[in-house]
Amino acid sequence: MKYKLFTIFFLTLSFSSFAQVDSSLAKKITISGFCLCKTTLADLKSMDSELKKIDVEEMDVCNDGFVQDGRFENRKGYSSNKYPGIIFQKDDNDFISKIRLTKDFVGILPDGTSINMKTMLAKDVIKLYPQFKKWSSRGCSDYWNISNDTLSFFVKIDRKKQPQYPIDEAYYLEKPIEGADIVISCYSISHKNDTFTLFPADEPMYFIDSIRANKAFITEAYQPSEIAVVTVYKDSNAIKIAGQDGRNGVIYITTKSFARQHYWSYFKSKSSDYLKMVPDLKTESKVIYILNGKPLLENYEGDLFNINDSNFIELIVIDMKQLKNDYNISGKKLGVVIKRKPNQ
Repeated sequence: MKYKLFTIFFLTLSFSSFAQVDSSLAKKITISGFCLCKTTLADLKSMDSELKKIDVEEMDVCNDGFVQDGRFENRKGYSSNKYPGIIFQKDDNDFISKIRLTKDFVGILPDGTSINMKTMLAKDVIKLYPQFKKWSSRGCSDYWNISNDTLSFFVKIDRKKQPQYPIDEAYYLEKPIEGADIVISCYSISHKNDTFTLFPADEPMYFIDSIRANKAFITEAYQPSEIAVVTVYKDSNAIKIAGQDGRNGVIYITTKSFARQHYWSYFKSKSSDYLKMVPDLKTESKVIYILNGKPLLENYEGDLFNINDSNFIELIVIDMKQLKNDYNISGKKLGVVIKRKPNQ
């Protein structure tokens, strides 16, 4: 079943003792006195009997609710009036493995930096942390993020801004930070000395829908018919992308569902007619695409996924009458005619 997606990356076998968090790591994952993977849900309840379970908007996964991050219970959290601006999220073993900082948070980050989330802008994050990875997004999320391995700041994507890609950094630098996440896999800490190896050193690095996986999981979880694009990088190209971990090659795999979410979002940014006529993925499923004069009938997700600003020329939405007249296609209410530059 697809609901097991990504849980392989952060296996949630039960463990009875606290994770052994060394002092250097503890400094990165402790905020307001709470250390991830040492604090439990029971600890929070003992400190506040009125702890409330609330819904949480996940800013770093797809907004369709399908893709899950196995490190914590997605879209569910706990809040306390005693700790304004903090939402706690637990893993399957009731250890707090993620903390969301909301607009109400005014305090000190794990490294000692004082922030006020009410007034914080993206440019403030870049100034504080110039070494952070800038402006990444899963493509199906509603947010850009600026992050390192444990701390992420999120900026809302403006879907009305045209074009959406490449990102207009000057524009987004002036935008407010909508939230920040501190997150880690408690399982990976408690089992760091296990003989089990999630990513064997002698195999290529595998990524599926931008998330690292291993070959065994991909083979078990997916059928070939679910895959849209496979891109292979070797030798120096692989090392350039992934560092020394990519010395055996890097393989990027994109599923059809992920590709579909990506190109639907991209096409909305390129055409106001498409945005109006194809407002959601349910409507999109009834569309027929015509790419460079050729109707796409099956296994076309990879072709559309690879359309971007470097090769996009034009997108026109046509009705069923024009579909019939120009392409002899019946049974579809909407056609999307796309022109792109030929592959180089």
